[in-house]
Amino acid sequence: MSNKDTMTRLYPVSQIGRVLKIAREGSCQEEQRTKRNLAETLGITARRLTAIEEGEAPCSLDLAIEWCRAVKDYTALSKILHMFDLGLPATNPLLLEDPLQQILNFRRQAAQAIDAITELMDLSVRMRPDDVMADRFPTDFYKCAEEILDMKQASEALLTSMAINWGLDRDKLRRSWTQEALVDGVIVNSVTHYEEIKREKFFIERTATL
Repeated sequence: MSNKDTMTRLYPVSQIGRVLKIAREGSCQEEQRTKRNLAETLGITARRLTAIEEGEAPCSLDLAIEWCRAVKDYTALSKILHMFDLGLPATNPLLLEDPLQQILNFRRQAAQAIDAITELMDLSVRMRPDDVMADRFPTDFYKCAEEILDMKQASEALLTSMAINWGLDRDKLRRSWTQEALVDGVIVNSVTHYEEIKREKFFIERTATL
């Protein structure tokens, strides 16, 4: 593992099995605490489940996500995504027990993110042609970026707390969000659409170099 990985990943990939085992054994769903029942839910054998937990067999990202959802462990899910470099480290689950506190935290982070956006706009006015903001204003630039990243963590913590305490259906929320995003045209809606975008972008970049 590189020094960069050591600095940005708090949980090594080698610990995936241990995280999944802890999630299973501590599941709030009694029936999913047994290897046999969970393996059946996941469509794998109990022997393979044991091998994964003991670190003797690999576990794909898809299976790990399905595992965490089956035992309803959002902290484990966040840890798994972080291990695969797909998310920030998991929020302390004790902080998620009070959704009202998460609402207050989100509001505070939102206000700080708005201030950061305002500062970025001010910095952009001071930019000269061919300037790179991260090079010209490194301290201010990264400070603003961190405030924006805080918003991502705060929003995820709030949604997770809402799911745990208030019954928010995350799958239903994702489906609803995706449908609205499709209507608004802000997401890549298919592989073909992605190919069209790449082709157009390539043409624009090629024309600019001529």
